[in-house]
Amino acid sequence: MRINSNIPAAIANNALNINNRNMATAMERLSTGKRINSGEDDPAGIAVAARLEATSRAQRMGVRNANDAISMLQTYSTAGQTILNLVIRMKEIAVQGSTTTLQQSDWDALDQEYNQLGAEWLRIAQNTRWNGQAGMNSFDNTFTVRIGDGATQANPTNSTVMLTLRNWNPTHNTANQNVTGATAAAADDTNASVVQAFNFVRNQNHINAAPVIANARSFDHIQSRQASTSAVAKLDSAVTGMTRELANNGAYVNRLQISADNLTAVATSLEKSRSQVEDADYALESTELARTQIIAQAATAMLAQANASPQTILALLQ
Repeated sequence: MRINSNIPAAIANNALNINNRNMATAMERLSTGKRINSGEDDPAGIAVAARLEATSRAQRMGVRNANDAISMLQTYSTAGQTILNLVIRMKEIAVQGSTTTLQQSDWDALDQEYNQLGAEWLRIAQNTRWNGQAGMNSFDNTFTVRIGDGATQANPTNSTVMLTLRNWNPTHNTANQNVTGATAAAADDTNASVVQAFNFVRNQNHINAAPVIANARSFDHIQSRQASTSAVAKLDSAVTGMTRELANNGAYVNRLQISADNLTAVATSLEKSRSQVEDADYALESTELARTQIIAQAATAMLAQANASPQTILALLQ
């Protein structure tokens, strides 16, 4: 029997310290909901969980980017459909003017509406924007939508969708960049060339030598049967280009919606994987907490007993 070295007390104290650490870990996990709260909990797991979370959050942001692009395309498509309806009405007027049963005053009256519709076409194309993007009034064949986390520095395009947005401005005449099919500037040629751009600015005299209304005619007019007949073909070309662009926008929207759905599913799967690595199992941790609390009480009692044992030595000294 010794009093300088109380081995049972030292053993009980060490066991109590270890148990207290385990109890603190269980309480931390139950408090935070996470199995991994620091690198010491799982050195490899914390890296895996971080990568999974970073990827899933990037995928969620890709969904937002895709939805923003969908909203933009739908805005442009709505305005484009309005322009298409205007152009269809303009063709209807031009067909009406393509007959010799009209008088000059009739053609002038038809041209008034034709010109106003054309001016509205120009206004819509110039002023329809989404978040400051001048998409309807400019050509952009490199419009990029980032939709995921799959890109690498060597191959940045495997997580992007490239959109080509054509110009809806009726005056635009660069080849393959507009919806009208125009490849040449507008000219006062009675709409003879289907590839010329439109110009509805009224800055030319009437077709007659003695104009009915001075400075009333634009380059693009229907103030004669010839001009009306030629305008029909020119407008047909514009309708074809516009419907093609609307179809392209619809195809982009469908693709982006599928991408967004896929990204959502992938992000959910990644979050499930991260949860399995990082999150606490409450059934397991509750059991661990109960175990460590019981052991703490038992270890405390044993430490008290071990500290009381040397008291028996006093009986030998009496």
